[in-house]
Amino acid sequence: MEKILLVDDNNVSLSLAKNMLGDKYEIYAVISGEQALKFLEKKDVDLILLDINMPDMSGFETLKLIREMPEHINIPIIFLTSDADPETERKCFEMGAFDYIVKPFQKITLCSRVARTLDLVSLRKDLEGRLLEKTKQIARISLKSMMMIANTVDKKDPLAAEHSNNVAWFSVEIAKKLGWSTDDLYNLQNLALIHDIGNIGVPETIIRKKGQLTPEEYDTVKKHTTLGRNILADMTVIRKAAEVAETHHERYDGKGYPNGLSGRSIPIEARIIAIADAFDSMTTDRAFRKKLTREEVLNEFAKGRGTQFDPELVDIALDLLSNDNFKRDEADVIREEELAVESSRLLQDVLSTYTDRPRRSHVRDPLTGLWSSSYAMDEIDNYLSEKRASGCFMLVDIDGFSQINDNLGHIVGDSVIKNISVILSEMMRNDDIICRVGGDEFILFFKDGGSKEFATAKAEEIILYLDDGLKNPVSDERISVSIGITLAQTDGRDFATLYNKADKALYLVKENGKHSYHFFSDEGSMMRHTLASTRIDLEYLKKFVSEKDSTPGGFMVEYESFKKIFRFLGRAQRRTSSPVILLLLTITAQDGSPANSEILEAAMIHLKSAITSAIRSGDVTTNYSSSQYLAILLESTTQNGYLIAERIRKIFYESIDYPDIRLTYDIDTTPFIQNNTYEDDDL
Repeated sequence: MEKILLVDDNNVSLSLAKNMLGDKYEIYAVISGEQALKFLEKKDVDLILLDINMPDMSGFETLKLIREMPEHINIPIIFLTSDADPETERKCFEMGAFDYIVKPFQKITLCSRVARTLDLVSLRKDLEGRLLEKTKQIARISLKSMMMIANTVDKKDPLAAEHSNNVAWFSVEIAKKLGWSTDDLYNLQNLALIHDIGNIGVPETIIRKKGQLTPEEYDTVKKHTTLGRNILADMTVIRKAAEVAETHHERYDGKGYPNGLSGRSIPIEARIIAIADAFDSMTTDRAFRKKLTREEVLNEFAKGRGTQFDPELVDIALDLLSNDNFKRDEADVIREEELAVESSRLLQDVLSTYTDRPRRSHVRDPLTGLWSSSYAMDEIDNYLSEKRASGCFMLVDIDGFSQINDNLGHIVGDSVIKNISVILSEMMRNDDIICRVGGDEFILFFKDGGSKEFATAKAEEIILYLDDGLKNPVSDERISVSIGITLAQTDGRDFATLYNKADKALYLVKENGKHSYHFFSDEGSMMRHTLASTRIDLEYLKKFVSEKDSTPGGFMVEYESFKKIFRFLGRAQRRTSSPVILLLLTITAQDGSPANSEILEAAMIHLKSAITSAIRSGDVTTNYSSSQYLAILLESTTQNGYLIAERIRKIFYESIDYPDIRLTYDIDTTPFIQNNTYEDDDL
């Protein structure tokens, strides 16, 4: 039970507030600001109701002192006042109050304001908790991304598999002796992890060469510093990333590369990393020599003091190495911070630009775990480069997804995307390709699925599977998708062509009612409808009109305004207790497949005429899709509903001469609206 502190010098006001709130909250009451401060030193509460006009210490003064108590700095406060002046209201909010209530207050006003404030505070705490968890998750992703980059580079030389990690550790140990802050130590750690990133562009034959390098090969190796600078040029979260990648092979005496810098003109981070780099190189086996002994390492540093290395930093390194107990402590890890966006982007850029081997394990969409669009493009293009390769390319879009994000928030939106990605993945075969593009679109590529029959069956399966298995997490309504389809070889032989044409097919679906699919090769034809989902469509429509706050989503596209029908049903339901009949009529080919587009267009005209001839003047009909009409029959019995449906079928078949056309119907007789009163202003 939430705790509320009442602060008011008027006993009558205290008594009233306690009576009004006492059945829902745990109430504490004091009669002065001083008593309130003493109370808060011992107890925590969830909300304070604070009178403004009190002797000795006003509510404003009390609030100021409460905010100086660290443990109560964010506690919500509602002011109580008998002054309704706008200036008082302004000051209340300027002081940081959540709300204010004018006395004498009514129970409904007091209870609703208190409940709303506590709900807002609870929501804020929940969001803060989620943000904290997200921050921690981002930090973990960040460090993993940097480690992936380092490991990708290091694995080019199996003998140097832990090189970047070792350099990072020893660099931090040196900087600790200089008294660096935790933030600077963390930045140095990340600099060391990616200092050799330019080696991604050095051929493995050179990196793994056992003998001495030729001058040409050595020139190639030296280019890794410039390449590293170019790769890291846009990295802003890790300070000095590009600068250190370029300068970590400069020498203190000016004889290093690539720019011949000397002394303190070399960034101190690069001078530290140069020592740590040399230490790891000397203490691990390499292709061109065995690791050195401890004495040899100390001698090499002593020889390089003031020439190759900064003398002050070498002295620190020698002091560390002189300690017999000095060794890498795996538990000594610098705290994680958030630089996930740039490190993840950098990782993908490096892997996609400079190496093909690691792509399968690393190029993934961070939200869904599906392939990235760049990977899918390469894989599809490689597959289609074979002369006879065929396949089915689908562009799948979530209908009304922007409304989910706008109304329910991105957390719910992300959950929907992840759920859909799981469902779609389960429908793919092992060799098929699925990736996420943009915010709410997916690419599905089915290898060897180049026939319309296969594509039709798969599109039907996807739409029905999602209809049956995916609901909006808040409203429990259906979430549907629209699909644009192209066929490899027929519509194009590369990713870009197939994508562009699928996008055009998808556009037609979105413009003609959504929740369906369309082939680019069927340009100019009527939209296909997922026949097996007609019953689901009917259930969805029934649910929509039965709930005051429901929204029709994509169904509004097919008719001008469903609200008019909704108002009509509401008024009719108040006049009679008779059930409302929903009648959904669907035109198909005789085998249940989509009808020929030209015949369908003509048949729909005949169906419209048949419906308007068969139903009564008080009933309503509307075009539902390119192959369907919806009729709403008021004050009609179940038997009458079936009679009207059969009458429509009879008139329809008498007016056409298309033996391949079949008209089917579904009926629902459940009343739409029960025990609810709807006024026009509510709609």
